[in-house]
Amino acid sequence: MRKLALIAWAMAVGLVWTTAASAELTLWLKYHYAAEEAYERGEYNRAEQLFKAAERESIITLPPANFRRASTLDGLGLVYMAQGRLEEADAVLERALEMKREVLGPHTREIPKTVLHIADLRYAQEQYDKVERLYRHALLILVRDQTDIGVARALNGLARYYRLEGDVLRAESLLERAIEIHIEARRRTHPAMADTLVELARLYTSENRDEESVPLYEKACAIRVEHLGLHHPETATCFEEFAHVLRRKGREPESTELEARAKEVRANHTEIQARHADAQASLM
Repeated sequence: MRKLALIAWAMAVGLVWTTAASAELTLWLKYHYAAEEAYERGEYNRAEQLFKAAERESIITLPPANFRRASTLDGLGLVYMAQGRLEEADAVLERALEMKREVLGPHTREIPKTVLHIADLRYAQEQYDKVERLYRHALLILVRDQTDIGVARALNGLARYYRLEGDVLRAESLLERAIEIHIEARRRTHPAMADTLVELARLYTSENRDEESVPLYEKACAIRVEHLGLHHPETATCFEEFAHVLRRKGREPESTELEARAKEVRANHTEIQARHADAQASLM
């Protein structure tokens, strides 16, 4: 009789635990994906609140080192980078990478995501001596899937580094390959394609090849407007850089118009950021 009672008790505890774990997973997913959507819209303050809520949920029924938490720290690191909080980004991204290696192993396809974030961060920190190695490390892990979006991201980063080093031909070759990858993967109008087009346009501009950079900026800005919207800082950046090239070509009216549009985008973004600055993250 006592044995039956113990079995019943264990089953009841297991049911409660399973229910708790299921509820935690549901909340984590809800917070995490809402945070990703907010980040993609450029709503960084709101994204930060949601990612922090997701992180709290990720450790309720799981050990402190777990894949959910690592994924959320990835997102939080991107938010901090977008906000210019580079030291905080460094701390959470390094923790995410350590956690992924501990939980998943050193060669999983999840590793390059964090490595690429850290590589972008090192570039922003002007730690150029570390950039090339990190991008190449990501490419090495992704070698089996050459159409993965991470491959194009790594090629963008390497090209940016080689442009800085003055190796224009190498940078151009890498960006042309990245464009081919996006086309092969049917990402012609994806924001990632816009990122590659902007990098190639910057390269041409640095070489005074403005005639070649104009159509690239034109297409990249159109993609960002369509997919990111008119309150995203990356849209504003595209307008500003395009305006600079148009001014160099003597197309003053078009340049002035683009600068005005960029200013409006920045104002919209600032307003949205302020709206969420002190607000609590609400569930969708």
